[in-house]
Amino acid sequence: MTPSSDQASLVSLKQWISKAYVRSGMIQLLVVEFLLLLILFGAFFLLNQNHTAETRKEREQVMIQALQARTDWISSQLVSVQSALQLLQRQASRQVQPYAQQDESSALVLSEQNVLHKPYDDDGVSVYYSAQSSQLANRQSQTRQWLPLSPVMVDLKRSHHLIRQIYLNTPDSLNLLYPFVDVTEQFAPDLDVTSFSFYYLAGAQHNPKRGSVWTDAYLDPAGQGWVISHIAPIYKDDDLEAVIGIDLTIQSLINELFATPQQWPGYGILIGKNGNILALPPEGEEDFGLKELTQHQYSFQQVKGNQFKPSQFNLYKRSDLKELSRLVAHQQAGLAQINLAEPSVVAWNTVPSTGWKLLAVTKEKDLYIRAAHFSGQLEDMALLVLFLVLIVFLTYAVFQSSRTRRLSRQMMGPLDYFQEVIHRSGQIDTSKPLNSPVLEIHQTAELIQELVQKNNELCADIEHHQRAHQQKNTYFRNLLNNIPLPVFNTDKEFRIRGCSRAFESFFGRTEAELQGHLMTEFIPLNPPEKGIVKRDLTLTNAAGQSRHMTVLLTRQTEVDKSGVGGTVLIGLLIDFSEQHHEHDQIRFDRDRALEASQLQSEYLQAIRREIEGPLIELRKLVHQMAQQPESDGHLQLQLYDKIDALMFLAKDNGLARTSSESKAPPPPVKDDCHVLVVDDGPVNTMLARSVLQKVGYDVDVAFSGTEALEMMDRKSYQVVLMDIFMPDMDGIETTKRWRDQEKTWQRPAAAIIALTANVIESEREHFFAAGMNEYLAKPYHPSELRERVDYWRQQYEIGPIEV
Repeated sequence: MTPSSDQASLVSLKQWISKAYVRSGMIQLLVVEFLLLLILFGAFFLLNQNHTAETRKEREQVMIQALQARTDWISSQLVSVQSALQLLQRQASRQVQPYAQQDESSALVLSEQNVLHKPYDDDGVSVYYSAQSSQLANRQSQTRQWLPLSPVMVDLKRSHHLIRQIYLNTPDSLNLLYPFVDVTEQFAPDLDVTSFSFYYLAGAQHNPKRGSVWTDAYLDPAGQGWVISHIAPIYKDDDLEAVIGIDLTIQSLINELFATPQQWPGYGILIGKNGNILALPPEGEEDFGLKELTQHQYSFQQVKGNQFKPSQFNLYKRSDLKELSRLVAHQQAGLAQINLAEPSVVAWNTVPSTGWKLLAVTKEKDLYIRAAHFSGQLEDMALLVLFLVLIVFLTYAVFQSSRTRRLSRQMMGPLDYFQEVIHRSGQIDTSKPLNSPVLEIHQTAELIQELVQKNNELCADIEHHQRAHQQKNTYFRNLLNNIPLPVFNTDKEFRIRGCSRAFESFFGRTEAELQGHLMTEFIPLNPPEKGIVKRDLTLTNAAGQSRHMTVLLTRQTEVDKSGVGGTVLIGLLIDFSEQHHEHDQIRFDRDRALEASQLQSEYLQAIRREIEGPLIELRKLVHQMAQQPESDGHLQLQLYDKIDALMFLAKDNGLARTSSESKAPPPPVKDDCHVLVVDDGPVNTMLARSVLQKVGYDVDVAFSGTEALEMMDRKSYQVVLMDIFMPDMDGIETTKRWRDQEKTWQRPAAAIIALTANVIESEREHFFAAGMNEYLAKPYHPSELRERVDYWRQQYEIGPIEV
């Protein structure tokens, strides 16, 4: 039997015996203990679930009962306020009757702003009659009609601890208010009380049933801060004579409703019919992200219009409390779990007399603390049981470990003897005899001795073959490194196994770093299926240079030590970069020569076409002079005109123009207009320079992009004619550097016109992206070149050229 070569799967004798004991006893014990723990923990879990559910239900019921009791108390307090308002409403209704008595003794005066008011506090109401009254002459009589209500308003205020202010307002902006307020300081002289919610909500439009109405919280113009009013109308027949009201401040509601300890572990919130938070205690400000508005936080002088609480105080409009607001808005009472600053429980109930809703809010951990305490006790018991089970298991494990060590010592003696025989190459130490009564063990010892001797002989043969193989490898390595071309070979998985120094130098890595990498990581070429493959590729060397390489790959069959054959690769790289460069240069020079020849041919053909017509006419004139001697004077004048036209064409001023246009003078050119022609073709530069100099431009020539940038340092150019294809630096790169230097030196931008042949849409985008203003396709007509230069010279003079 051949032993396995996977040493990782082998274990020591002691480990093997330990595993046998584990399989025979400890696993069974562990399974039994696990099942017992599973049953016990399941019982704990069910007990905890049932107890938690019952405890939660009990605490929620207590919370709902406490909320109902507090709701009843609030309802009773508000009913008493409503009763006080009804009493005041009955008294005020009597004052609109014909038999009603008037107050003739109270002092009433006019302020400097024409406001009728009471000048001092006589322990009664204050009087304010706006200067904007429509009945200025009747303000005294109107005021004295309502002043008999002053004792009633005083008594009602003093009889109820929630009431903070009592008032009466008329459609003509009369205001009676208790407690007394210095109205000349508190109110603007033209205050219109009918524009406030505490007046118009009692009118027929908002209150057609003429009953009492509760308002939302608003900023009191009388200086009480944020208040809630209970208002009622006073009618005489169908005419609204006045509106009476009782104010409860937000602070007083908080003090009265939430000052005493709640019957639930939390706090309460009072919400109006429209969802506005009427009273929010300090404990709820963090949960709802609000700061309750009180009279200590705002200045209330000269309040001239309605100022309600901000929209974030409306529970029904809060997107972060959408689920809670939906439940509260559509249910009279209920309970829900929501997430505020912490997971919380919210219960709510409706105040019958007003439609307001009282919310009880408490944190889950505080409400269900008894359930959590019981769960903690069960967890402690479960941990104790688990600890005891572990103690039992560890005690059994220690006992089994002791038995394992004793048995392994009894079995390790013969094995140690066998190892020593092997290490001594089959020589038996007679001072240490084999101590075992087992016959098979002694026979095994003799067999081991024979095997060790044969092994020694094989080791000597292997060492001899290894030395010979090492010598061959050294000779091949020296031969490979003497080859100046990059050479490499791979294993069966086409991973690099070895390479020459030239290959290391090309890719900038040592042979050790390259070994193990796939060939395709460096040479993008699929391995050939058979024979030799030749491919031309562009590879990047360690210096970042792109080199044109010819790759030769050949497949070889190799047999490994186990006798299994496989295919490996041997590769050779040949660098043809210089030959490619020379070929590209020749092709570039040929294209440039063809371009210059075509441009020159087009230019000469244009001259021929333009001069041919005047020459024909000149020939006709000479013929006429010979045929008609009597018309010599007139024909001579025509002859001079034709000669002048030819001279003008010879100067390249009249190409592509009619004979009538040729007589027009060239466009004026400034003496300081400098044009730079950047082109490596001498014919192109000669033609462009000739065309532009004849119309007065100062023209310089640069034969490369580098030379153009150097000339920019010495002179400022208005127009630049930029060739695109140049050997050292092309026109696009030159334009980018030109624009950068203009920004650095803060020069005005020159107009840059690209000169190129075969312009396509993609190339145009590159021109404009580089900063060029226009392009001109070669071969161009001289008049076309002159026209574009004239245009951009004028644009330069008008203003800065956009880049």
